Amino acid sequence: MSSSAGLGQFLWHELLTPDPGAGATFYSKAFGWNAQPWEGDANYTMLSHATGPVGGARVVGKDPLADKAGPNWLTYVGVADLAAAISTAESKGGRVIHPVTGVAADGGRYAVITDPQGAAIGLYEAGAGMTDANAAQMAGPAAWHELTAEDPVAALQFYKALFGWEVLNTHPMGGEVGDYLVFGTGSTQLGGAFKRSRDHSGRPRWLVYIHVPSVTAGVASVLAAGGKVLNGPHQVPGGDWIAQVADAQGVQLAIHGPKDAAAAAPKARAKPKAKAAAKPKAKTKTKAKKKAAKKAKSKTQAKRKAAPKRKVARAKVKTRGKVKTKAKAKAKAKGKGKAKTKGRKAARRGK
Repeated sequence: MSSSAGLGQFLWHELLTPDPGAGATFYSKAFGWNAQPWEGDANYTMLSHATGPVGGARVVGKDPLADKAGPNWLTYVGVADLAAAISTAESKGGRVIHPVTGVAADGGRYAVITDPQGAAIGLYEAGAGMTDANAAQMAGPAAWHELTAEDPVAALQFYKALFGWEVLNTHPMGGEVGDYLVFGTGSTQLGGAFKRSRDHSGRPRWLVYIHVPSVTAGVASVLAAGGKVLNGPHQVPGGDWIAQVADAQGVQLAIHGPKDAAAAAPKARAKPKAKAAAKPKAKTKTKAKKKAAKKAKSKTQAKRKAAPKRKVARAKVKTRGKVKTKAKAKAKAKGKGKAKTKGRKAARRGK
């Protein structure tokens, strides 16, 4: 592997199933995946969804690896040197069940082992073209990986030697299960491990969690496609929900995501935008109201201004009337005065 991209990361997933048309039947109905033959090998089916690849599918009874590992979701982890990783695995009690195999077009090479407790896992040494972006795309919609083991502490010590994984934190689950061990690299959580209870059938295994937009809708789709719900749905730390299910052929997997799609859909915020768009209309109405109020105010002010003028005019009329009355009274008094004066003169003459 020429770069450190994908080291210790879950890079690829394969459905090992007895159903030759698995991708076009259950998984198409339940998750909307597509299936088509791989151009590098017509016997290998590629599974994909709208945003890219999901993984591959091998048919039990027609594929040697599928026959050895049995019906399961098999996952592959990136290693720097495949030969060195196999040597480390064998020295720690692991066993190779599928030998080193090259991938066409310099796609790297892989092998499959079982850990000391019997869980199957793939080792993948990427080709020269591997980048961090490629590694993220190869991982597909897988959101979490979970190991059930007879002794999870010992199992994670094996994987630490192989991939460098560390136990990052623990969550008490109680009963015979004990602690849930969260593992990863650095501060990045990759999955969990716990002790398998007595009611777990079969050997220790890895369980792949597929991200879905809504766990509620995902469960309904699984049931409608002929699958079964084995556990859940229930909420997990962090707020998301999970449900462990089995496909129509009995292969186990889990779904992970928000309980309902609305909780994960930012598009639901479109309503406030509609309200925001309506605001200019409200402003227009407000302006019209203000304008009408202003006009009414102007008219009122005009009336108030006109009222004093009328009063002044009336006052002038009253004043004029008073002036005339006074003038008449004055003239009358003057006339009376003259008459009295004439009468007095006439009386003096008569004497």
